[in-house]
Amino acid sequence: MAKQHRGEIVHEVVLKSGVKVSRLYGALGISRPTLYRRFDDPNLEFDFIRRVGEVIYHNFAEEFRELAPTAAEPVEIYQITTLEECKDRLLRVHEQFMEKVRQYDELKARYDALLSERNGQ
Repeated sequence: MAKQHRGEIVHEVVLKSGVKVSRLYGALGISRPTLYRRFDDPNLEFDFIRRVGEVIYHNFAEEFRELAPTAAEPVEIYQITTLEECKDRLLRVHEQFMEKVRQYDELKARYDALLSERNGQ
């Protein structure tokens, strides 16, 4: 399989998008000649390709699978069939929340103590 020329692909998509090249290079903060040199680069960086996509409102993941989002962690699904199960689940979530609140309060108290100590010096 032939290697993709990233710059040519991006240039083609830009032309099809209808976005003016002057708007594109202005939004990217580069000059017109620099933009065209980028289009000539067969190994154009994916970060630059993403930035172009943001300006022209195009998801380049269709052209470059490397830009496709990675799979997220599976979400745990709860099958609650009774009111009692719902209550138990809600209580567990509430306990977890309260633990996070406690941790936050403890951290904030330590932070406030450090600020007081710093300001007192």
